[in-house]
Amino acid sequence: MTIKNAKNILDFWFNESLPEELFRQKDSFDKKIKDRFFNDYEKAIINEYDDWQDEPRSCLALVILLDQFSRNLYRNNKKAFEQDHKCRLIVNEAIDRGDLEKLDINEKLFFLLPLLHSEEISDHSYVHNLSNAHLKDHSQITLIKSSWKDHTNVIKKFKRYPHRNKVLDRQSTPEEVVFLNQANSSW
Repeated sequence: MTIKNAKNILDFWFNESLPEELFRQKDSFDKKIKDRFFNDYEKAIINEYDDWQDEPRSCLALVILLDQFSRNLYRNNKKAFEQDHKCRLIVNEAIDRGDLEKLDINEKLFFLLPLLHSEEISDHSYVHNLSNAHLKDHSQITLIKSSWKDHTNVIKKFKRYPHRNKVLDRQSTPEEVVFLNQANSSW
């Protein structure tokens, strides 16, 4: 049953993993995800888990598979970003259905991240508005707002995330090269 798999993903992400593991590169954590969830990821990208969109929490599991796990499974590879468009569509449709209101505050954070990962400035404007409404009581809201502002400022300035240029075979501009040599230039 695939919904059991969705529960396993959520338990792993929100209960078994340490908060610092979720945002830091660590080979052992990436391997854990690959060992446990690569098969689920493969099914999700060929639409076998599309029915997960029918319920808010299984939809969240699908978003984590396509947005977060893709980055762990394919670190430093363009495949890390191949599901971004699909994931943003899923998130936007779920928000329109009212799914965001049915999640707890930490779940909402990860549900919204695909919009922040987008290189479309309209997604950034939208996610900032959503965060003001749905994350204002998050215990880490100051840190979240600061980080999200940094991300959005990069999109405003470069119209893309320069740290993705190498893996996406994009030529960096001289201004992007200067930026990439600074601290806090990639996530």
